[in-house]
Amino acid sequence: MHLTLKLALALFPGILVVLAASAYLEMRRDVATFDIDSRQDDMMIGKVVTSAIQRIWTSGGHDQAVAFAGDALASGHSGHKFRWLEVGELQRAGGVLSLLPPGSSTTLARGDEVWSEQRTPSPGTLFVYAPLLRGGSLAGVLEISEPLTNERRYAERIGLSTVVTTLSLAAVGLLMTTVLGAWLVGRPIKSLISKARQVGAGDFSGQLDLRHAGEIGELATEMNVMSERLAEAGRQVAAATTAQIAAIEQVRHADRLSTVGKLASGIAHELGTPLNVVSGRAQLIQESVPVGGSDKVGAAELQEVADHARIIVEQSRRMSAIIRQLLDFARRRGVQKAAYDLRQLVAQTVSMLQNLAEKRRVAFVVEPTSAPACAQVDASQIQQVLTNVVVNAIQSMPKGGTVTISLQPSSAQSSPPDAGSTTGEHWEIAVKDAGDGIAPEVLPHVFEPFFTTKAVGEATGLGLSVAYGIVNEHGGFITVDSKPGNGSRFSIHLPKGES
Repeated sequence: MHLTLKLALALFPGILVVLAASAYLEMRRDVATFDIDSRQDDMMIGKVVTSAIQRIWTSGGHDQAVAFAGDALASGHSGHKFRWLEVGELQRAGGVLSLLPPGSSTTLARGDEVWSEQRTPSPGTLFVYAPLLRGGSLAGVLEISEPLTNERRYAERIGLSTVVTTLSLAAVGLLMTTVLGAWLVGRPIKSLISKARQVGAGDFSGQLDLRHAGEIGELATEMNVMSERLAEAGRQVAAATTAQIAAIEQVRHADRLSTVGKLASGIAHELGTPLNVVSGRAQLIQESVPVGGSDKVGAAELQEVADHARIIVEQSRRMSAIIRQLLDFARRRGVQKAAYDLRQLVAQTVSMLQNLAEKRRVAFVVEPTSAPACAQVDASQIQQVLTNVVVNAIQSMPKGGTVTISLQPSSAQSSPPDAGSTTGEHWEIAVKDAGDGIAPEVLPHVFEPFFTTKAVGEATGLGLSVAYGIVNEHGGFITVDSKPGNGSRFSIHLPKGES
């Protein structure tokens, strides 16, 4: 509607100018016609009166004709004034002939009427002079004067009528332009805008049905084609996104299985100890029972059997917990965020990697944190992140050393530009090793997939990349600070959650 109104308002001045010019020319023509008619009427009156004077002059003489002229013309005629002028009055200095256009005396002598206008005083006066010829020479002139009041009134009436007509035609033109514009342009444009908003909101369904010829119809057709292409592109993107998510999940699962493989030797040793205890205690129970199945067993023997059974139960639960922890870590499952205490997560990771660290002659130092560190996370995925970073720290020290793990509120002022961090406060889990550090030219590539500086077969190059992606999905970010010879410090920043 706005476009239609603008078009109508843009056309309105042009329509008004054209109509006004046409009306002005028409008014000028009507006024000129009225003026000509007035002069012709006055000339006709002059001819009639001079003809009567001519007949009286012929029949009764000059004096009687002049007397008739004086009596007849004194009465006037519908606002006209009459005056009879003798030849002497015409010819004397400053007479009537001096006020007439050049050549008027010749015209009068020929027997033709002469006219002139005087515009002062307003509204002016029209003078018509009708000659009377006697014997082929000018004997006198009848002067007929008429004020131009009627002409002015006629012009004013015509002007008012013209203005009203012009404004009416302009208003009708504006109204018709607005109505037709709204029907032929405004309505299709509204449909196009509605379709554009629908497409902008991601809804590509439905066809825009505009039975409209010309450019608007072509635009509607192109919008329908565009919607179909966008819908098809959306389906392709959704399929590609689903495939990508599946591929990422497979990579993460492969990374977990790789880590499980690295932990296998430590887990085997961890399970071997309680199995030996269980086996030994079971043998002691067997030996403590008297041969022959005596019904009388002393209190000391019963207490010893109970102790052996208790230790067997404890060691069995310990083995079950180790196996459950390993299976939970390796099992594939969807993202399940919940409030979780990061202190417990750090403790579980250290416990799971303890044997791998001891085998590599690496000691863990966990800086104590008394206050709860609650975050809204998927505990399994964040444990995978922490496991990958700690394993990377262990592998960076082939001769052994110390890995320091701390948990504290983040002091970072802002996240890296490419990180998916949310605003607000964060927790920082820092893992610092005492290895050789990372070279400056290698540091920018540590989170790239399949990038590794370790020997072939020792690492896949996916651990830090997977960790980076998981933390980003949780609204956090990972930073690394390393200098050759001073070890490396990886910082995992996670948004704080409600306690």
